[in-house]
Parts: sequence; structure tokens; C-alpha cells
Amino acid sequence: MIPPPLPEARDALSVARRMQDFPSSFSPMLVKELRQGMRTHLFTVAFILLQSVMVLSLLAGLADPSSLAADGFFWFFIGITLLIVQPLRGFNALSSEYLLNTMDLIQLTRLDSWRITVGKWMALNAQTLLFLTGVMPYLVMRYFLGNVDFITDLTGLLFLGLGSALASAITIGCSAFRHVILRGVLVIAFGIGFVLLYVTIQTTILRSGWGESRLATMGLAALSLLYGSFFFLSFGASRIAPLSENHSTRKRLVALGFTALALGFLWFDIEGAVLLVVGLILGLACVDALTEPLPVYSKVLEPFRRHPLGRLGATFLAPGWMGGISFFLICFGVFASFACFVNRTSSSSPFPTGDPIGFVTFLISWANLFLFPLILIHLFFPKRASGSFTFGLYTFIQGCALLLTIMTATLAEALDRFDHLIFALVPIPSILLVALENGGANDGYKLIHLATALLTLLIGIAVPLFRQRASVGEFIRHLKRR
Repeated sequence: MIPPPLPEARDALSVARRMQDFPSSFSPMLVKELRQGMRTHLFTVAFILLQSVMVLSLLAGLADPSSLAADGFFWFFIGITLLIVQPLRGFNALSSEYLLNTMDLIQLTRLDSWRITVGKWMALNAQTLLFLTGVMPYLVMRYFLGNVDFITDLTGLLFLGLGSALASAITIGCSAFRHVILRGVLVIAFGIGFVLLYVTIQTTILRSGWGESRLATMGLAALSLLYGSFFFLSFGASRIAPLSENHSTRKRLVALGFTALALGFLWFDIEGAVLLVVGLILGLACVDALTEPLPVYSKVLEPFRRHPLGRLGATFLAPGWMGGISFFLICFGVFASFACFVNRTSSSSPFPTGDPIGFVTFLISWANLFLFPLILIHLFFPKRASGSFTFGLYTFIQGCALLLTIMTATLAEALDRFDHLIFALVPIPSILLVALENGGANDGYKLIHLATALLTLLIGIAVPLFRQRASVGEFIRHLKRR
């Protein structure tokens, strides 16, 4: 006869069973955020309202199955819930940890900054998945009511989920900034770009026919949404991480990998869409790389010192704006080569055709748009540029340059007789792009524009390296140290 287990053994067994329950298999941050998020009144009210609206739209569809208003009513509230209400819940996701003084406690655990950020994002998307699951029965009922393409509706719902994931990543990534105004400006700016991208995607989904080109465009759109989610999560994680963590290498390698995947879609003869996606991927990665601080810990550079190839890779993969400049030049070379290919093969090229000087000037001027803020940052804020992220300052300078460009272009249009003189008085890359668009068939002006673009490119590279020569020398010594 086997004796009953001792009380201590029963207690140990119950503890072991509790350790194997549902939450123990997931990230602690995901479990915490998911439990807190589902208890909020906003989630409950949004879920009940969405179900009520679905029932109303279904009844409207029963009354008039061919009504476009009922169909628009159905999708409008799904879009509002998934693309606005849910993502905005991540607006204070990371900054709230600083306000509550809990970020230091979280970082004392085994959770690194990446797991913290991804856990918050996954919690929001798990709640979004509940919304999507709650909508699925209504899609099926709409199909049986007739006049509905179930495959198109299901595809639209899938892209709504991907769009919600990207919008949530944008708000969570931007929530790493503690200033509400900066967060709001960045969310609005990225939100406008997101809306333009998503409207293009939805237009493609609603287009009739399921040809090879349409499927390829949708696959490319899904690729861009996935990369956008990764980028903004990495963006937020790197801002809350200590400088001893290296997030830069992974971000840059992933950007090059997604670029290679996007270029693979050239097989389907959609050069324009591929050009747009490649430009977005490389542009986001370059802006992030150019605004990073140089590492102050030699431990960050230790993996690169072990092999000569590692030291070579450190020139463009090591954290900091110095490696970011080399990475930017590589990305510019990739994009310029692809642009030359599109300019030669595509009948609807967005670049100046039949004018090699104008084409080269156009490409270099676009490159200078990324480098131009570095000149001002390293001239007037050298201490800040060497030891901290400068994305906020970079964004402010770009906003001022945009306003200056609009004012100069308006003045040049009003005084069209003196437009070349006005453009010459404001030698910034965005003004040069406006000058290229507005004219000047004169070869003399073309050569002046090309020389200005090349000079600006050299200045954008030389000024940061010269102004931060002490930090650059220290970086090189850390890299060479055995």
C-alpha cells in the first residue's frame, strides 16, 4: 500500500503545476500588459461598441443587400477600431514606465529593452486579434447574404490586422520619447505616411481581378508593413536601452535583408512599387543610423575586434553615426544602382529621363536631404551629437528646412524672373530639388546644380568627422584594441 504524499510534497506539486500554467510559457511583459489592457474600460467599451455596430450593419445589409452605404458603415468602424483606437493605446506605453519610475525595476530583471518593447506590442496585438476574431462571424454571414466577395473581405481584414500592427508599432516606438509634444508630432508625421501607404494597399485589394501583378503588389505591401513594425519596435527598444547594448547591427542587417526581398519582386514587373518600398526601407534605416550616438563602451565593439572581417564590418555595422555614415553610403549606392535600372527599363520612371546630369544631380540631392541636418547638429551641438541620440533635433531641423523650402518656392514663383537668384541664395538640398524641377534647360545651370550637390555631399560627410575627431579617434582605438 502506497502512503499518501506528505503535505510538503503536495505543496511542491501544486507550485510546480502553477509554474506550468498558461502565462508561464509567454513573456512576463506580454502577460502583464495583456492582463492590464483587457481590464481597462476602453477595451471593454470598444469591443462592445464594435459588436453592436456589426449587428447594425448586418441588419442594414439584410434590408438592402446591395447597399454601398451599409458596406462602408461595416468597414468604417472596423478600420477606426483597429487603426486608430487600438494603436493610440500605445501612445504612453514606454514613457509611462519612466513617469511611474518602474523602468529601472523592469531593467533589473532578465528582460532586455527589446523584450520589453515587443511584449507591450504583442499585448496590443493580442487584443487586436480578439477584435478580428469577433468580426469573423459577421464576414461569414455577409457572404451568405450575397453580393459580397468573401476572399476580398478576408484579405482586407488581414491587411487591417497588419496595418494595426504597424500603427501600434509606430505609437509604441515613438512612446520612448518622454516629451508629449515630440511624441505627438512624430505620431502625426508617421501617421500621415501610414495613411497614404494604407490607402494605396486598400485600393489594390479592392481592385477587380486576382492577377499575378496584383498578388505581387499585395505581397510587397505585406513585406513593407512587416518591416515597418520591426523598425519602429527596434527604434523604441534602442531608445530605452543602455548604450552598452548593440541594436544597430541587427537593425541594419534586417534593413538590407528586407531590401533584397523587395528587389526580388522585380520578377513580377512592378518596378514603381518596388522602388517606393526600397526607398522607404533604406530611408528609415539611414535616418535611424545617422542619429545614433557613438558607443562609449569598448564592450560594444568587442565582437567586431575578433576578426579582420569583423573590423571591416564595423565600419558600417557598428553602433553610432560614424558607422551610420558608411551604412548610408552603401544604401545610397544600392538605391542609385536600382534607380539607374528603373530609369533605363521603365516607361514611367519618376526620375529625369534623357538628362544624365539632371538624373545624377537629382539622386545626390535626395541623398543630401539625409545628410544636411548632420552639418548643423555637429556644428552647433557637438557635445549632444557625440553622446546621445539626436533624432528629435534631426526632425526639428528637417521641419525647419521644409518650411524654408515652401517659403522660398513661393517667393520664386511670385518673382519668376529672379527664380535662379533666389534658389542660389538658399543652398540647401530641398531648394536644389525645387530648382531642378522648375527648370533651367541651360547647361550652365545644370553644372552649377551638380557642383552644389557634390559639394554639399562632401560637407555633410566631412563636417561630422572633423568636428568629432576626438570621438572618432577614440572609436578607432577601441576597435583596434586586442
